[in-house]
Amino acid sequence: MAVTFTVEATMIKSAVKVALLLVLLSCQYTYAKTTALVVTGIGGNEEYAEQFLAHGNTIVDALRSVADEDADIELLSGLQANRDAVLERIEYHASLSGDVFMLFLIGHGTVDAETWRFNIPGTDITTSDLVSSLALVSAPKQLVVAATSASGAILDVLSQPGRHVVTATKSGGQVNAVRFPEYLALAMESSVADVDRNEILTLAEVWRYSNEQTQKYYKDKKLIAAEQARINSDAPNDIMLARLGALKHAKDNPAVAALLEDRLILEDEFASLKSKKPMMDTQAFYAALEPLLVSIARLQQKIDLATGWGDSNE
Repeated sequence: MAVTFTVEATMIKSAVKVALLLVLLSCQYTYAKTTALVVTGIGGNEEYAEQFLAHGNTIVDALRSVADEDADIELLSGLQANRDAVLERIEYHASLSGDVFMLFLIGHGTVDAETWRFNIPGTDITTSDLVSSLALVSAPKQLVVAATSASGAILDVLSQPGRHVVTATKSGGQVNAVRFPEYLALAMESSVADVDRNEILTLAEVWRYSNEQTQKYYKDKKLIAAEQARINSDAPNDIMLARLGALKHAKDNPAVAALLEDRLILEDEFASLKSKKPMMDTQAFYAALEPLLVSIARLQQKIDLATGWGDSNE
């Protein structure tokens, strides 16, 4: 009897845990083909150049955890990050039949009477360059992160339905070097921003952490904040930026990948049932919910065991 009770208690605990997770997820993470281009600009000095490249590599590594293939996530840096190459690679990604396209610009930005400019070797990338090249992208979900000084100048210009835009500054008038990309990279490489502890990092979580830590930096240093990041996004929880922990390398383990596909199916069933709740009798709803949660809990236990997560994190 004691053994039976322990097993049932464990199942109930897992079911509750997964139920809460599903409420948080709202089944947003159905399969999506994701591609991205990360560009690091010129530093002006060796210190900035090293920082920009380090942040770019961190972001690429994080994004690859949500991509089918590592090649779907590209990094352009140094002399390779020239205007022609950047625009050509955006055009290449535009030609793909992906569901999500992301563009990250890490470095220095400037503004003049004509335009905002992303500082790269040779001719800079301008606002009109981005508008024209991004207009070719057909992915229904898009994300542009301009982690540069003066980037607030392009927030409204680049914003459109289906495209999430993040800038390191609130306007083109904030021209000092920004701290935002440092915390952006930190958020994407660790669990510090994963507030719901589901090992899935969303744009909402990364944005929240990066912005808060940037402002904390100035407050701790007793400095007037030289930057205020901005986001234009109707649904930042819909954009997945990284998988963490046991989920990060799930795609490299066929057994785990298969289990995660099964979890997506059950999550879709949960979403469907949840959408029908207003039209259902309360008793009938919970009668349908209970076996579904048990199935999800059992599947989650298999995932935990397959990844080794359950052995050390009970």
